[in-house]
Amino acid sequence: MSLRPTGGQTLLDFSPCARSPDETLVNETVGLAAADRLLVVAPHPDDESLATGGLLQHALAVGAATRIVYWSTGENNTWAQRVSERRWRIGAQDRERFAARRKAEIHAALQALGVADTVTAFLGFPDQGITDLLMRADAHAFETLAGVLHDWRPTLVAGPSALDYHPDHSALAVLLDQALVRSGWLPPACRRLRYLIHNPWLRAHPGGALELPLSPAQVADKRAAIRCHATQLAVRRSWLLAFANPPERYFEAEPPHGLHRHPLRALRRDGADLVFDLVSWPHARAFGRRTLCLVVGAPDAAPVRLTIDLPRHSGAAVVRDARSGVPVARARFAGRGGNGHLRLSAGLLPGARVMAKLERRFGFFDEAGWKSFSLEA
Repeated sequence: MSLRPTGGQTLLDFSPCARSPDETLVNETVGLAAADRLLVVAPHPDDESLATGGLLQHALAVGAATRIVYWSTGENNTWAQRVSERRWRIGAQDRERFAARRKAEIHAALQALGVADTVTAFLGFPDQGITDLLMRADAHAFETLAGVLHDWRPTLVAGPSALDYHPDHSALAVLLDQALVRSGWLPPACRRLRYLIHNPWLRAHPGGALELPLSPAQVADKRAAIRCHATQLAVRRSWLLAFANPPERYFEAEPPHGLHRHPLRALRRDGADLVFDLVSWPHARAFGRRTLCLVVGAPDAAPVRLTIDLPRHSGAAVVRDARSGVPVARARFAGRGGNGHLRLSAGLLPGARVMAKLERRFGFFDEAGWKSFSLEA
C-alpha cells in the first residue's frame, strides 16, 4: 500500500501499469481523502469483494465515507445454486432462499474487510435483467440510480465497465454513466472508476489501467472476503480467489485497446445513412443469432431503443423498436456471418451519441460489451 500525506490530506496512490504496444498509458494519481464520499455500484453480491475489496479497505483506512449499492441480490444464478445446493429444480421460493443466503454472504464478506453493514443498500432489481431494463428505457431503474447519486453525492464512483462480457455488468455501466451525466456528477466534482471482472482478454492486457497496490494484510482480508461467497466458489473457486492477487485495477475511461478489439469497429456517415463496420469472431460455444442493440438517449430524454437481427448472409434486416417489438424500418447487411457492413437510415438514431452492442450469447456472457459512438457531424 502506498499512502502519502500531501497538503494536509492522505492520498491514495494509483500507479499506471506497464504500456503495451497499442495501449494508452494513464499517468495520473487518484486521491482518496477523509473528505471523500466513495460509492461502489455492484451488479451482484460478490462483485464488491472481487472488484473493490482493496478500495473499500483503503477508504476505511483514510476515513472516507462509503456506500455500497447492490443492483440485485444475485437470485438468478441458477447453476451456482444447483451446484452449491445439489438440486436440479429451481423455483421461485428456491430463488428467494438463495437471495437470502447471498445477502448473508455479503454480511460475512464485509466483516472480513472491516466494513460495516450499514453502508449497504439493495435496490431490488432482477438478476440477469439489466439489459432488458436498459433496452426498455425503464424510467424507474434510471431514476432509482439517479436518486442514489443525488442522495449520496459521491466524489468517487466505482462501477462496472461497459466492456465487461456479463450483460448485467455492461448494461449497468451504461445506466450508471447516463445517470452520472443527467445528475451532473462529472469530473472534477466526481470521478468514475471502471472495474472489469468478466473480460479475460482485457484483464490480461491492462495497459492504461490505474493500479491500487495492496499490503499483505489487505490481500489476506480480501481473500477472506471472497471465501465468504461460498455459493459462487462452488463452481469457480480458483478463478474467484485469483482476484485477491494484487494489484486492483481500474480504468477512468473505457480502455482504447478494448474498444479497438470490439466487434463493432466503426460507425460512419455515408450521405443520409449510417454504416456500422462489423468484425465478429466465432466462438465454439456461442449460440443464437447476432443482434445489434442500439441505445440513444437516457430514459428521461425521448429515448430510442432499437434491435436489428443480422442475417447470416447479405440481405435485408428488420429494425425493431426494442420496447414494443414493432418493426420500424429496414437496414441492409452486406457480408457473411458476423463480418461486414450494416447500413441504416441516419434518421433512426437522433442525438449526438449512440451506445451499441453486438449481442450473441456465450453461456451467461456476450461476445462483447457496449461501445459508445459519436454521431456529431
